[in-house]
Amino acid sequence: MERNGHITKISEPTDWVSSMVVVVKGNKLRICSDPKDLNRAIRREHYPIPTVEEVVGSMAGTKVFSVIDARSGFLQIKLDYESSLVTTFNTPIGRYHWLRLPFGIKGAPEIFQKIMDNMLSGIEGARAVMDDILVAG
Repeated sequence: MERNGHITKISEPTDWVSSMVVVVKGNKLRICSDPKDLNRAIRREHYPIPTVEEVVGSMAGTKVFSVIDARSGFLQIKLDYESSLVTTFNTPIGRYHWLRLPFGIKGAPEIFQKIMDNMLSGIEGARAVMDDILVAG
């Protein structure tokens, strides 16, 4: 994750520090942080997230569909330095902070959906449902 530019080690003091959580997914380990205290302090945007039914319903009359998966969706979004500091988390080998939008942040789905909608704005037949882009024609 450090080599991929998702996290970096930090030694300076930060206002927030979350715990590290290890999740087993199949035969792989996923390192996450548990930002439950941070999530209580975050103010959300409240951007509407469409359902699959709403998106498919808006594509009446189309006959050909394709789905593009924006792999590791949230990790595509770079955090500014101040935002990255609040994502600091403890590990057995020191503290790290996220350079990309991590999973588990309360407002992350709305931020990501807004970016996807802005990116696809004006492209006929293309709609996003989180990290899946549905293209219809």
